[in-house]
Amino acid sequence: MKNKILPILIAVAIILVIANLVALDVGWLRQQKENKSVKTEVGSELIPAPIPSTTPAASDSCGIICQQTIDEKISQAVATLSGKETKIVEKTTTTKTSQPQVIYIPLGGGGSTTNTGWTDVGNAEVYFDLNDYPNLSEARFEGFIKVKNGNGKAFARLYDVTHSIGVQGSNIETTGENFTMVGSDPLAFWRGKNLYRIQVKSLNGYEAYIDSGRIKIVLK
Repeated sequence: MKNKILPILIAVAIILVIANLVALDVGWLRQQKENKSVKTEVGSELIPAPIPSTTPAASDSCGIICQQTIDEKISQAVATLSGKETKIVEKTTTTKTSQPQVIYIPLGGGGSTTNTGWTDVGNAEVYFDLNDYPNLSEARFEGFIKVKNGNGKAFARLYDVTHSIGVQGSNIETTGENFTMVGSDPLAFWRGKNLYRIQVKSLNGYEAYIDSGRIKIVLK
């Protein structure tokens, strides 16, 4: 009887051991799966998925400071263009004033006299025609004159030889003993080509001189 029970007990013990091992193995495997799941979840929280790298376009690489600099340059360029346009408008609206043109007609050499009446000065004459100066504004007679020692007075004028008459407004005079440039009033010329000559005289017989006589022409 004992010989029959012993093998049965041994077989039951082996079956129990195997059952325990299987149960342990199943529990261990289940725990490993749970640990992997937790690690994956924790890992996904701590290590975010990598973001694909893309090369930014040139326009996206400019930050806030860069953009402000660009805006300032654009504003400066606009202001510069505006200033140029304003200057152009001012130039177009500016009225230019033309300066009168001055011409001198020399009357030759000088001379002197002690006569108290008008006396011709030799080689001091010129032909003059108003038609040659259609833009004439005015004409004047000028010359350097003096009286000896400053005694009395020296006179000079233009004489119209063609019409045998003194030119109206041409008289000049001085009381100085040194040559002084003296200019006449505006002249009244006769029309046409006429011969004009310098004449000089003294007030009281002291020698009167004239030098570098000329006609000053002012054109409009």
